[in-house]
Amino acid sequence: MRYLIKGMLTACLFYPLSLVAQNEIDALRYSQTGFGSTARSLAMGGAFGAPGADFSSLMINPAGIGVYKKSEFTFSLGFNNRITENDFLENKNSDSKFRVDIPDLGLVFAIPKKSENGIKQLSFALGYNRTANFNSESSFEGKNSNNSILDSFIDQIANDGGATEDDLYDYYAFDADLAYQTYLLDPDPNNINQYISVIPDGGAYQSKVTTTRGGMGEFTLGFGGNYNEKIFFGVTLGFPSVRYEEESTYEENDKDNEIINADSTIDFKALVYDTYLNTSGNGVNARFGIIFKPVEWVRVGASIHTPTYYYLNDQYRASMRSAFGDGTNYSLDSPEGTYSYNLTTPFKAVGSVAFLFGQNGMVSFDYEFTDYSAAKLDASDYNFSNENKLINKFYNDVASNFRGGLEWKYQNFAFRAGAAYYSTPFKSQYTTDETDQHVISYTGGIGFREKRYYFDLGYGYSSRNEYFAPYTLSNESVPGSTIKRTDHRIIATMGFRF
Repeated sequence: MRYLIKGMLTACLFYPLSLVAQNEIDALRYSQTGFGSTARSLAMGGAFGAPGADFSSLMINPAGIGVYKKSEFTFSLGFNNRITENDFLENKNSDSKFRVDIPDLGLVFAIPKKSENGIKQLSFALGYNRTANFNSESSFEGKNSNNSILDSFIDQIANDGGATEDDLYDYYAFDADLAYQTYLLDPDPNNINQYISVIPDGGAYQSKVTTTRGGMGEFTLGFGGNYNEKIFFGVTLGFPSVRYEEESTYEENDKDNEIINADSTIDFKALVYDTYLNTSGNGVNARFGIIFKPVEWVRVGASIHTPTYYYLNDQYRASMRSAFGDGTNYSLDSPEGTYSYNLTTPFKAVGSVAFLFGQNGMVSFDYEFTDYSAAKLDASDYNFSNENKLINKFYNDVASNFRGGLEWKYQNFAFRAGAAYYSTPFKSQYTTDETDQHVISYTGGIGFREKRYYFDLGYGYSSRNEYFAPYTLSNESVPGSTIKRTDHRIIATMGFRF
């Protein structure tokens, strides 16, 4: 039996209480990638579709492989600090998560060809780029005077047409059945196969703490070439991997002793709902690119990225604990859930242009287009038609990302700055200023280069707004948390030419 916790519109858009299911939220999470796996590309806002000759260009425009003049080994170390600020029912919480990672490790072999016309050089590349960071801490707390998460369990059962007590385990083993077995839900004496809550009218203090770990990275094989110093071309075959782990603890407490139940013998004090999700998997994709140099000081680039075809596996579980005024406590663990499925992420296209000032520096710009509504979930035993309809309905089919960067050289030193704007993944009719989740980034850095080695240091600041609803109800609003997420990222890159 495959167990599902279903999300509605707010679930789709605003990342509510942890979902142990394969759904539109997963499709978006693994379709979005960041920029800047080397210090140089981070410092220039990730705008490396036209300049080339940087290992990060394999992820943007593989024609950058053909720009290399010498073979090169590169290695980067990344330092990440993510700060999450929650504003829930006028209560503010701030959390941070620090992480060290390896954003880039690569090797490029440049093989010159002795010919007056035609192919001047061929290059081969292999290595690793990190593409997403999932490490974060987040918490909120506040008093909700109107409803409870138990109402969402009741609402779900009612929308499904009701459920016998035996059905609860078969269909709601990760939520409503846990609440029922810990005496937080009781059969409704007036409605067959429906249920009532020990928190009938809200009034509980609600809180949630969430920890996420993991990220996405890609092992890449690439081939590129240089034709007459005018046309550079390249292709990569990528093998991306996913690791996402989420642990959350959601609580409701009657701190003010104000919750009154119709049954006077019931004195609710607290509930604790723990959920755990671990997703892992691998995929495959390809990228094709070209860079054209019409004159010495201009480079124009274009690339296409095929969809990534992922095979993913979810492992999940949940538990519920309850406490009552007479001193009784109950707890129950769900079964261990597991499910394997496929995800196809959207196609991407990138257009780029760079203007070079001889040996003094350059400015570079990228425009990236993607269609988030084209993501698809599928499996051999489930067609995901409802989830795919939600993806198509809510996600933006014309998402545009812009990146720009500047580099100025003085003797052996380089000074860099950049910015990036990633538009909302949601269609405009489903977003507000607080929830559209666009990302703005500002970057900068320095570099030092000798003939056979170099050292670069880059810094990036990114911010985005989100909205988090802990659960949903069909006919009643649920208070949510307004979230501001900021990322501070530093990358140090060492490179050796041979």
